[in-house]
Amino acid sequence: MRALKIFLFVILGLVGGFLILALVAPKEFTTTRSIVIDAPPELVFNTVNDLSSWDSWSPWKEADPTIQSTMGEITVGKGATSSWVSENSGNGKMTITESTPNENLDVVIEFEGMGQADSDWDIKAAEGGAEASWSFHTEFPFPINAMMLFQDFEGNIHKDYDRGLELLKGVVEKKAEAMANQKYNGYEVKRAPLPMQHFVAVRETVQMDNMTDFFTSSLGKAMQAVQKNGVEIAGAPCGLYFTWDEASKTTDMAGAIPVKAKTEINGFSAVEIPASEALVIDYYGDYHNIGDAHTAMEQYITANGVKTTPPAIEEYVTDPGTEKDASKWLTKVYYPLENK
Repeated sequence: MRALKIFLFVILGLVGGFLILALVAPKEFTTTRSIVIDAPPELVFNTVNDLSSWDSWSPWKEADPTIQSTMGEITVGKGATSSWVSENSGNGKMTITESTPNENLDVVIEFEGMGQADSDWDIKAAEGGAEASWSFHTEFPFPINAMMLFQDFEGNIHKDYDRGLELLKGVVEKKAEAMANQKYNGYEVKRAPLPMQHFVAVRETVQMDNMTDFFTSSLGKAMQAVQKNGVEIAGAPCGLYFTWDEASKTTDMAGAIPVKAKTEINGFSAVEIPASEALVIDYYGDYHNIGDAHTAMEQYITANGVKTTPPAIEEYVTDPGTEKDASKWLTKVYYPLENK
């Protein structure tokens, strides 16, 4: 009997000690790991926003080949789900609960029999491409939280997240390299900084059938106004497209002359385009076929999930008056990207 009492006291002491440890042990854990990826933010976002891509860069899949993933009916964006089973890592499920295009997404991970965690992403433009930040947050129920004092939970999470970010970087940069060599409608789409620009312009809503006549007239009038007022010209003549309405076959457009600073001239529009990054196509040829370059832009935008902001800009670099060979006429087509 005395031995039983001693045994019970020992057990009670251990339980009491464990409960005391649980009182001082952390009840939740939060951390964030980041990496810079040499790729556009939207490409990084589109990769992590698609749960079907996770196995290609998952540090857990790399370490445990017994993991078998099953995709839900939705795999991209809010409401997307995937589940996994594993002989070594247990079973679980992931759900994207919120998704803001090209910026962030919230992911809930449910570990079968072990609770759940939040695994969120923030993605933003950074020098060298995009910064991807991957967060982890979970809560430990009392008194199980005492176990956290006996294992390097933080170190293990950091190791897995850092490896996952390295693998993600490799996957996304490979995609970016492939995209850089890809053409859309026969054209290469590049990215370039677009400085702030000021224009003196003639702006009207024009029937698409009348665009050529409008350009001839508007560019001539804007050029005469700039020269008459002694305003310094800052580049080649441009066409600006603010809208393109296929239903009504009309476009809100402008024939515009770039100038050094904001200039108000009676009867003309003063257009300012803020500095941004832009998609750019170098189009060579007759103006009548320039629509092919705009089609290429639309294909690129759709394929890569980027957001642009009006106006689209056509910069008529080559002067047809001095270069008679239309195949050598260079027009730079810009689509400004939406600033964050």
